[in-house]
Amino acid sequence: MGTPGPKTPSHPADSEGKAGPDVAGSLVQGLVQMMNESDVLIAVTDLGGHVLAWNRALAILTGCAEADGVGRKLSDWLTGCGVRDLADIMARVASALSPIRCEVRLPGAAGAVAAAAFCVIPVRGAGGEPTAIMAAGHDLTALRALQNQVLHAEKLATVGQIAAGVAHEINNPLTSVQMCVEAVLRKAALATQGRVPNAYEPIDIERMKKIQEGAERIRRFSRDLTTYARPSGREVEEVNLNDVVEHALSFCEHVLHEAKATLVRELAADLPLVRVVRDHIMQVVTNLVSNAAQALGEVGGTITVRTSADGTAGVGLSVSDTGEGIREEDRPRVFEPFFTTKPAGRGTGLGLPVVRNIVLAHGGQVTFQSKLGGGTTFFVSLPLGSGSTVQTKTEK
Repeated sequence: MGTPGPKTPSHPADSEGKAGPDVAGSLVQGLVQMMNESDVLIAVTDLGGHVLAWNRALAILTGCAEADGVGRKLSDWLTGCGVRDLADIMARVASALSPIRCEVRLPGAAGAVAAAAFCVIPVRGAGGEPTAIMAAGHDLTALRALQNQVLHAEKLATVGQIAAGVAHEINNPLTSVQMCVEAVLRKAALATQGRVPNAYEPIDIERMKKIQEGAERIRRFSRDLTTYARPSGREVEEVNLNDVVEHALSFCEHVLHEAKATLVRELAADLPLVRVVRDHIMQVVTNLVSNAAQALGEVGGTITVRTSADGTAGVGLSVSDTGEGIREEDRPRVFEPFFTTKPAGRGTGLGLPVVRNIVLAHGGQVTFQSKLGGGTTFFVSLPLGSGSTVQTKTEK
């Protein structure tokens, strides 16, 4: 009997070592199973936007089952669910054939809108030709809720810091109202006694106007403070940065007074509109100005607030102070949550981290320059946006 030859493998490889069709098929089935069992959010469409796959994690997050969507146009399917952002991004990738990283809204299973971060890429065949579009991402809903809680906590901390300013803003007009009312009542009492003519004079009309102006000032300030202190929404709108800056500075008057700070405004004319969440950018301005005021120390100084336009790319904001500057060893920790060099009770250590998170969420950048003994300047740049509430960044 001869020696038996080697057994033929059940899944032969070709001469180049490539897996045979059975192995390749098993790998594909394994990848499909992994995609369905993964906690990563995964969606696949063909180049025409028809749904090829919608994994379990996406189905749980959105309440949209794969069986209901496969074969349908993703844009039609998600429009029916209320939010079609992901479909629009995948269509852009199918058109440009370039990857995009983005944050989008998704329909939530509980009826609310969910948030997710995705990387969307074109899938290419063996010859390099595009065959499908794949989106893989993770749920940001809980993270965004936590960030909003931190933002709201920082707002309330700021409101506490300007509490004395609140009393000042209300007491001044109230004093004026009280004096005018007392004068009018005194004259009315004398008129009823027949000691003065029972008729209005120009001075009475002026007093009434002062009462009206004082009451309106209190009403406007109370409304603005209530709006500022309530939890933020995420409504994106087109605004003029100068208007937002002026509104925010109105809350900083007492902080500036207490710091013996001279405020210099250098606001550029004819700024292009920028798409932002208005009260988030107000928070950025308020935090930067409050931080600058605290950096002046006991001697006071100058705070300069500037706005600028960067061609068609975006707008800029800078806040400078003439304080002592930031020590070299502290600079790497400036945006670190809860890090503060201020005395106990003077700062939460959240002001600058909140600024950074808001700016980055708007697709912008925040940097600073500081010279020991020569002050500090924080720079914020914000893109103009494209009219979409979805923030995207195209991969290079």
